[in-house]
Amino acid sequence: MTYFAFSIDNRVVPVFLLVCSVMGAALPAVAANTVSFCFNNWPPYTRMTEKGAEGISVEIVKRAAEVLDEDIRFVEMEWSDCIAKVKNGELDAVMDAGVRKAFLQGPTSFSSYTDTFWVRNSSAVSHYEDLSGGTIAVVKGYNYTDRLLEQFEKLGLTVVYGTDDPTNIRDLARGKLDAAVGDLASTFAYAREHGLKVHPILPPFSVDLLFVSFNREKPELQRRFDRAFADLLEQGFVDDVYKRHIGATYASFADVITEPVE
Repeated sequence: MTYFAFSIDNRVVPVFLLVCSVMGAALPAVAANTVSFCFNNWPPYTRMTEKGAEGISVEIVKRAAEVLDEDIRFVEMEWSDCIAKVKNGELDAVMDAGVRKAFLQGPTSFSSYTDTFWVRNSSAVSHYEDLSGGTIAVVKGYNYTDRLLEQFEKLGLTVVYGTDDPTNIRDLARGKLDAAVGDLASTFAYAREHGLKVHPILPPFSVDLLFVSFNREKPELQRRFDRAFADLLEQGFVDDVYKRHIGATYASFADVITEPVE
């Protein structure tokens, strides 16, 4: 068990994370020996730029592929499409995904998703239990826990399904929503970059490990990549990637969030 402390508005909030290291359009034809990975836009973990796929998770997968001598291809698309295409075998794996019985994943994880409630800076709500009625956004196709969905019902919230976290957080800032659930690190980075007047309600509601999840017909490929991810964690490569992107190692990445979004 690893202890992280988030410091926002001069308040230090403890968060416990279990770090696991044992942690559409038709697609163009590709060579049979090319391993295909899909993702949706989720900086600082994944994004597509003019130079190609970039981000924390992209760099880790690229390095693992180099070690394994595998040719790879990255495709960005809406999350629900990404899940569907991996499930039916059009693509080999989805990146940064929660556990799903329909896929092969783990045991190694190098990313996580914090189910964090976000509200506008003008909101007087300081605890998610204080939300009452109104609308809250989540991402269509994400695998949310029953506990979180039950909390929505308990609070009388109407759930709105958006295409991704950036869309939801923009709609929240514009007053189209009363709250949104989004990952702490990635949403904070996006809100700060775009000057959105929103802030998280801490501590996060929950933390879920994420995995590179493969089509069930690819067991050997999944095992080989998972072993490579575990080696990269042990060698410190993953820590180095996190430090370049967010200024902190994987083991302490939460400490990078040291100021409120204004």
